[in-house]
Amino acid sequence: MASVRVTFRPNSRGVRQAGSSNAIYRELERRANKVITLAQQIAAPHRDTGEYHNSFRTERTRIRGMAAVQVVNDSDHAVILENGSRPHVIEPKNKKALAWPGARHPVRRVNHPGTPALHVLRRALRAAGR
Repeated sequence: MASVRVTFRPNSRGVRQAGSSNAIYRELERRANKVITLAQQIAAPHRDTGEYHNSFRTERTRIRGMAAVQVVNDSDHAVILENGSRPHVIEPKNKKALAWPGARHPVRRVNHPGTPALHVLRRALRAAGR
């Protein structure tokens, strides 16, 4: 399963203000939570089941010995919402045909036109920086 990640590292001003490692993590988590809130607002019009919306979390980590916090979304479709998908063919896995409400009749395959990228985290990061 793929996931989407964004990493926050402290800048020099943040390091001077924070003082200790836990304080740095708390500040980075505060910034990461702001990005999560903005990402949820950006994705809200496209909300269907709430799985993507509820799958955001933060992870404490270290990069080159420095404290960092990552925003992670492990939802099955997080990568598709962020990066989009190319046109592709959908075929049934275990059945002989595909059917859905509103379809005229079952079909053996469907040509999916692809999904445009929403760039949810990218847009949230830019908005949080303002």
